[in-house]
Amino acid sequence: MKKLILGAMIASSMLMAENFANVKITNDTIEVNAQYKVDPQNNIFARGTFLYNDNDNRYNFYSVGVKGEGNLIGIDLDNVKFSLIMDFVHTKNNSALPIGIGVNSFIPNMQIPTFVRGEYEFAPKVLSFDDADRFSRLYIEGGVQPIENAEIFAGYRNISFNSNYDSSFYIGAGFNF
Repeated sequence: MKKLILGAMIASSMLMAENFANVKITNDTIEVNAQYKVDPQNNIFARGTFLYNDNDNRYNFYSVGVKGEGNLIGIDLDNVKFSLIMDFVHTKNNSALPIGIGVNSFIPNMQIPTFVRGEYEFAPKVLSFDDADRFSRLYIEGGVQPIENAEIFAGYRNISFNSNYDSSFYIGAGFNF
């Protein structure tokens, strides 16, 4: 497990040179996320996820996609950003093209910048392939930025292909560049 954690930290440090990377750890999983701003004017991001699962009956999880982030039309909230998401997700026997939404907000008037964020993605049967009949993924996180380019957080994720793939609480750290 120590080699796995070290490898995840090295991989995240290589990815963080672009824009954003974080690592999420539970007792039997390590997840590395990264995203890169491909269009600064329109806040379009390319993103990817690798979830290593130490559970013997689970395969590793991969995800790559795009995210557009901004304000809702007619609603200009300085501390809140909304996202539209489209990913390709895959495990050994399941694949899907989910479409989702996200929200990211900094809580105002806090001494240390504090945030909450969440994402939900869903793919019905028509957008699910291989053995998958449907897919859904939910992330809810809350944390702080003790320094400008770093964050620590805790969260909950629920990933499901037909049945529950992973449902767990995690802790994590991230870097923004």
